[in-house]
Amino acid sequence: MPIRRPTRGELHELADELYLTLTDEEIAFVREMASDRIESYETIRSHSPEPRVGSPALRERSGGTRPSNDENPHNAWTARCEIRGDEGGSLDGLTVAVKDNISVAGVGMTCGSHVVEGYVSNVDATLVTRLLEAGADIVGKTNMDDMGMGTTGHSAFGPITNPRDGDFLAGGSSGGSAVVVANGEVDVAIGTDQGGSVRIPAAFCGVVGHKPTYDLVPYTGCVGLEHLIDHPGPMARDVETVARTLTTIAGSDRKDVRRPADVPVDEYQKALDGDVSDWTIALIEEGFDRSDADARVTERVREAIDLLEARGATIEEVSVPLHADAGAIHSICQSEAIAAAMGSEGVGRGWQGWYNTSWIESFGKFRRAQSDDFSIAIKLSLLMGMYAGRKYHSRYYASGMNIYLELIEIYDELLSEYDLLAMPTVVETAPKHDSTRTEFDRVRELDVPDNAAPFNRTGHPATSVPAGEVDGLPVGLQLVGPRFEDSIPLNAAYALEQARN
Repeated sequence: MPIRRPTRGELHELADELYLTLTDEEIAFVREMASDRIESYETIRSHSPEPRVGSPALRERSGGTRPSNDENPHNAWTARCEIRGDEGGSLDGLTVAVKDNISVAGVGMTCGSHVVEGYVSNVDATLVTRLLEAGADIVGKTNMDDMGMGTTGHSAFGPITNPRDGDFLAGGSSGGSAVVVANGEVDVAIGTDQGGSVRIPAAFCGVVGHKPTYDLVPYTGCVGLEHLIDHPGPMARDVETVARTLTTIAGSDRKDVRRPADVPVDEYQKALDGDVSDWTIALIEEGFDRSDADARVTERVREAIDLLEARGATIEEVSVPLHADAGAIHSICQSEAIAAAMGSEGVGRGWQGWYNTSWIESFGKFRRAQSDDFSIAIKLSLLMGMYAGRKYHSRYYASGMNIYLELIEIYDELLSEYDLLAMPTVVETAPKHDSTRTEFDRVRELDVPDNAAPFNRTGHPATSVPAGEVDGLPVGLQLVGPRFEDSIPLNAAYALEQARN
């Protein structure tokens, strides 16, 4: 749309937002200069359309429709499609589902929200392109918590129920991805994790989920609410498939707004020998001793760690008092960051990388027209983030981020002494699906990411691997390694997988 000169009223409204009181002379000057600058704005419009991240025009695509309730009993899919990968690649023939906040050209992207329902991506995310080039077939988009804000598995399109027992929830926000993997509907699913959103549903549904080191997997073409903490990552029924997929999607991307520089990568599946005989593993006491912990869950996790000890690992318990508060600090920082990101159409500014203008423009229009459809969880974060930022001048956000610098140093120091950190992924089993509980109830009871969320801010790789069951519901063990050494937690997860089989 061509840009027009702002009116006097619009300038006064903008000035109020910026705490400015403009004189009539200043208003007249700004309007005069705005007229002069319109030509520069039009210069941008005159250039060719943005380059596409992927190469969607080169591939046949079909589908993109939501399956029927009979075909989708756990509400795990938002759309089924068929996009064939190249023949002969390292993932040739594997079927992959993609979380519905990751762009797949020609397929709608809802982000689990009514607010952006109807948006259709015009690009493939970089990781989608890499999967297709490696021979994987993309077969659908998976349901998720509304805009990724949630850990139980509640989309705007209804609850995502647990594949083990439909009376329970799948967890979130990548709940649909975990379900279709657990049910054997796909070989691999890709989720995104900004506070445990890959690892929590993996634990609740009994599959393997890996949150890579921050920046290891390109974020280009993904949608989140805080780029600093969001990690795309693979989920599968076994560690080897997760590792193979990570090998494919890892690596730098010059278009990535977060880190276009080179990152160290590995062939992660080749490091899976299951040998942990010389390893030392630190059990974080505060990861077990939580007021909301189910003792049966922590017992299953300790039994899983005992299996690693039986394979030669040395196990020691350590105390990290700050870990107990890390989840609460994360939520405070996240609120203010989400409020800031929303004001810049969910993308932010200042990145040296590729901007998805189709999404930015569409999201901007959608949220202005339909923001009342945001969940109460998002509204709470936005309002509290804006309130704290404006009333208290972002003091709490800045202090929280500084605390995380301290926590990074603590974890790094431990990981210089130990090979791994270990704790329950979640200290409870999957929550019961109770249709009488309102969205307000769910937010009041939202406390499951306390062990997972800290590593989103510190950037360390973390794997959730099945560690047993309680009353037929899966339990997950979380293994955390040094940054860019993702093969370490994956190999420990592989060792446990071998010990349990």
